[in-house]
Amino acid sequence: MSDIRLTSNEDDDVVRGLRSLYAAPTGDAYWNELESRIMARVADVELGWWTELDRWVRPAISAAAILLVAAGIAMFRAHQAEADIAADSMLSSPAVPVSTAIRPALQDDREARIRFLFGR
Repeated sequence: MSDIRLTSNEDDDVVRGLRSLYAAPTGDAYWNELESRIMARVADVELGWWTELDRWVRPAISAAAILLVAAGIAMFRAHQAEADIAADSMLSSPAVPVSTAIRPALQDDREARIRFLFGR
């Protein structure tokens, strides 16, 4: 069988070489210059979807205003139609005293509830 060792001098040399290649720079000048490059790039780049929203602000506000006006007109016309129907029904039906118009309906409901409760 072969003698397998997990560490050797050759491996240590390779590890040291790789660490020196991939080690972070030690000077502050590198990090300051990197930060200034990153911040300059961030300032130059458009903000993506914010610019898209900015282009849609005026059309969106116009559409919302048109929808609000249309909804207001529709609500006014519906209220006006209900008022006209109510006025027509009050004027076209014969005058019936309130007591005679309401009493039979209430008595029928009461009798139906009693029948339901007592199972008759």
